[in-house]
Amino acid sequence: MPKRVPVRPQGSIAVIVRLAWPAGDELVPGRAIRWTEDHVMVMIKPIGAPSSTDELIVWLQTRDVYTSIPRRPYPRLPVRGRSATKVAGSPPTSADRGQAPYRPQGTDDPF
Repeated sequence: MPKRVPVRPQGSIAVIVRLAWPAGDELVPGRAIRWTEDHVMVMIKPIGAPSSTDELIVWLQTRDVYTSIPRRPYPRLPVRGRSATKVAGSPPTSADRGQAPYRPQGTDDPF
Protein backbone atom coordinates (compact mmCIF):
# COMPACT_ATOMS: atom_id res chain seq x y z
CA MET A 1 0.00 0.00 0.00
CA PRO A 2 1.37 3.43 -0.85
CA LYS A 3 2.45 5.91 1.83
CA ARG A 4 0.01 8.56 0.56
CA VAL A 5 -3.37 7.44 -0.77
CA PRO A 6 -5.22 9.58 -3.34
CA VAL A 7 -8.63 10.54 -1.91
CA ARG A 8 -10.58 10.79 -5.15
CA PRO A 9 -10.85 8.28 -7.99
CA GLN A 10 -8.53 9.27 -10.82
CA GLY A 11 -10.24 7.40 -13.65
CA SER A 12 -11.38 3.97 -14.72
CA ILE A 13 -8.86 2.34 -17.03
CA ALA A 14 -9.20 -1.25 -18.27
CA VAL A 15 -6.13 -3.20 -17.14
CA ILE A 16 -4.83 -6.74 -16.81
CA VAL A 17 -3.34 -7.61 -13.43
CA ARG A 18 -1.00 -10.36 -12.36
CA LEU A 19 -2.10 -12.07 -9.16
CA ALA A 20 0.44 -14.35 -7.49
CA TRP A 21 -1.14 -17.39 -5.82
CA PRO A 22 0.68 -20.28 -4.10
CA ALA A 23 -0.19 -22.48 -7.11
CA GLY A 24 1.14 -19.95 -9.65
CA ASP A 25 0.46 -16.61 -11.32
CA GLU A 26 -2.86 -15.63 -12.87
CA LEU A 27 -3.70 -12.79 -15.26
CA VAL A 28 -7.16 -11.29 -14.70
CA PRO A 29 -8.99 -8.23 -16.04
CA GLY A 30 -9.67 -5.26 -13.79
CA ARG A 31 -10.19 -1.49 -13.67
CA ALA A 32 -7.50 0.88 -12.38
CA ILE A 33 -9.25 3.60 -10.35
CA ARG A 34 -6.43 5.25 -8.36
CA TRP A 35 -2.67 5.27 -8.66
CA THR A 36 0.55 6.66 -7.32
CA GLU A 37 4.06 6.43 -8.69
CA ASP A 38 4.59 2.92 -7.29
CA HIS A 39 1.09 1.45 -6.74
CA VAL A 40 -2.27 1.08 -8.50
CA MET A 41 -5.67 0.53 -6.89
CA VAL A 42 -7.54 -2.02 -9.00
CA MET A 43 -11.14 -3.25 -8.90
CA ILE A 44 -11.37 -6.92 -9.84
CA LYS A 45 -14.65 -8.72 -10.47
CA PRO A 46 -14.71 -12.52 -10.69
CA ILE A 47 -14.97 -13.64 -14.32
CA GLY A 48 -18.50 -14.76 -15.19
CA ALA A 49 -19.95 -13.43 -11.94
CA PRO A 50 -23.35 -11.66 -11.97
CA SER A 51 -23.34 -7.86 -11.98
CA SER A 52 -24.54 -7.79 -8.36
CA THR A 53 -21.29 -9.44 -7.18
CA ASP A 54 -19.00 -7.28 -5.05
CA GLU A 55 -15.62 -6.34 -6.47
CA LEU A 56 -12.29 -7.11 -4.90
CA ILE A 57 -10.40 -3.84 -4.49
CA VAL A 58 -6.63 -4.17 -4.03
CA TRP A 59 -3.50 -2.05 -4.17
CA LEU A 60 -0.92 -3.65 -6.44
CA GLN A 61 2.60 -2.65 -7.37
CA THR A 62 2.86 -1.05 -10.80
CA ARG A 63 4.96 -3.95 -12.12
CA ASP A 64 1.87 -6.22 -11.73
CA VAL A 65 -0.57 -3.99 -13.68
CA TYR A 66 -0.66 -3.90 -17.51
CA THR A 67 -2.73 -2.14 -20.16
CA SER A 68 -2.13 -5.02 -22.58
CA ILE A 69 -1.22 -8.68 -22.17
CA PRO A 70 2.45 -8.86 -21.13
CA ARG A 71 4.91 -10.81 -23.22
CA ARG A 72 6.24 -13.95 -21.67
CA PRO A 73 9.90 -14.78 -22.21
CA TYR A 74 10.36 -17.47 -24.82
CA PRO A 75 12.41 -20.48 -23.78
CA ARG A 76 15.78 -20.62 -25.45
CA LEU A 77 15.86 -23.18 -28.22
CA PRO A 78 18.81 -25.56 -28.34
CA VAL A 79 21.48 -25.01 -30.96
CA ARG A 80 21.11 -27.37 -33.92
CA GLY A 81 24.02 -29.63 -34.73
CA ARG A 82 25.87 -32.67 -33.49
CA SER A 83 27.18 -30.92 -30.37
CA ALA A 84 23.70 -29.70 -29.39
CA THR A 85 21.95 -31.40 -26.53
CA LYS A 86 18.68 -33.08 -27.41
CA VAL A 87 15.53 -31.58 -25.91
CA ALA A 88 13.50 -34.12 -23.95
CA GLY A 89 10.42 -35.24 -25.84
CA SER A 90 11.60 -34.03 -29.25
CA PRO A 91 11.21 -36.42 -32.19
CA PRO A 92 14.26 -38.39 -33.30
CA THR A 93 16.32 -36.87 -36.06
CA SER A 94 18.10 -38.65 -38.90
CA ALA A 95 21.36 -38.32 -36.90
CA ASP A 96 19.71 -40.10 -33.97
CA ARG A 97 18.80 -43.00 -36.28
CA GLY A 98 22.36 -43.16 -37.69
CA GLN A 99 21.24 -41.87 -41.11
CA ALA A 100 22.56 -39.04 -43.19
CA PRO A 101 20.13 -36.13 -43.50
CA TYR A 102 17.96 -36.16 -46.63
CA ARG A 103 19.19 -34.09 -49.55
CA PRO A 104 17.48 -34.05 -52.94
CA GLN A 105 19.54 -35.63 -55.70
CA GLY A 106 21.43 -33.31 -57.98
CA THR A 107 21.92 -30.52 -55.48
CA ASP A 108 25.38 -29.38 -54.49
CA ASP A 109 24.08 -27.08 -51.78
CA PRO A 110 25.27 -28.40 -48.40
CA PHE A 111 22.30 -26.86 -46.61
